[in-house]
Amino acid sequence: KCIILISTFSTLEEAKEISHDAINEKFAACANIVPVNSIYSWKNSIESSNEFLVIFKTTSSNISKLRDFISDRHGYDIPEIIDFELDNVNDSYLNWMIQSTL
Repeated sequence: KCIILISTFSTLEEAKEISHDAINEKFAACANIVPVNSIYSWKNSIESSNEFLVIFKTTSSNISKLRDFISDRHGYDIPEIIDFELDNVNDSYLNWMIQSTL
């Protein structure tokens, strides 16, 4: 199965480094980095921050390794690490993902 994992990072450098290393370790096949403005509640106040959202593409056999990898290296006290299992993925793309993470 194809899994999308998303996580936000405070700097582009951190987002790139973790993405590169996750792909190098074959925990993910691909990562997209998107600048975002996040609005959230933190310590009883509403905050707004410019962050970098990373969309990782991986497989069900690698999701636990990817979660742990990001969690161990993330700069936030409480990192956002959310994943979704996808039901409909182009067969050739799924095959590429599987081969890229072996």
